[in-house]
Amino acid sequence: MAGFGVLFLFFSLLSPDTFLSHNSLSSILTSQAVPGIAAIGITLLMIGGQFDLSVGSIMGVASLVFLYSVVQGMDVLLAAFLALGAGALLGLVNGLLLEWTGIPSFIVTLGTMLIYRGICLSAISGGSIIRYADYADHDPLIPVPGTSWHLDFFWLLNGQVEGLEGNYRLSILWWLLLVVLFGVLLNHTRFGNALYAVGGNPQAARAQGVAVNRVRRWAFVLSGLLASLGGIIQVARLKSVDPLRGEGLELEVIAAAVIGGTLLSGGYGSVLGAAVGVALTGMLRTGLVLLGVPANAFRGALGALMIAAVVINTLARRRT
Repeated sequence: MAGFGVLFLFFSLLSPDTFLSHNSLSSILTSQAVPGIAAIGITLLMIGGQFDLSVGSIMGVASLVFLYSVVQGMDVLLAAFLALGAGALLGLVNGLLLEWTGIPSFIVTLGTMLIYRGICLSAISGGSIIRYADYADHDPLIPVPGTSWHLDFFWLLNGQVEGLEGNYRLSILWWLLLVVLFGVLLNHTRFGNALYAVGGNPQAARAQGVAVNRVRRWAFVLSGLLASLGGIIQVARLKSVDPLRGEGLELEVIAAAVIGGTLLSGGYGSVLGAAVGVALTGMLRTGLVLLGVPANAFRGALGALMIAAVVINTLARRRT
């Protein structure tokens, strides 16, 4: 939180007219909504002592399943459930491979990251892009039973909010609602308590009757589910999918979770902290652009922030 405040004050003082404008703030929140949703799942896994490097590839597969199903004539709501199921299934595969092989999740998901990305590259060959506009001349609509009007599903997921300055979109609202939902899940349910216990000391958790493997499997499923939801929401705005959709996302959301206070060793972290970390990375990207710093410097600055966050978190943990 302190780092967020310092960075916000820094950019506000150096570029007050542009950074504090609605256009800038709405751009930060809108651009970070999808990574923010994916970061929730990554945070759950990291609290449980695991990693998922395949989250970007899962988002790509789910985006492909969703849009391809829609353009083939499937009901848009059914297509969304199919994509969510695909993401959850790929997450489950990660969890089962971890359980069956005993290989660290870093290696398991590094392999599945390449496998899942291969699905997208094979399905969308030649660097082409699937565009909704190439198959239909109107947005998909879902009939609402008992009424004479239709609900624009794409707008509901990621439509622009009218009446406000800037580009505020409903994806921001979905992100915030999920932060609240999973914050409650972590802090007020048996699953949340078990996840902290498994990440802190899996042997002690197992001795206390916690089903360690089952908790880990569910964490991977939730990570895949949230990544696929982020992909669907992104498709709702862009209305297109390319074979590299979600590439590099895994590193950004892991960095955001760490910056938000989640320990790499597991057993400690929060969804709210991850949300702050995601917002901070978005603020850093926008602030650097406004100051005229080359966009390529963003990853370097993000890496420096991540190292600083790890050092600070480690020192604070030792003092505690």
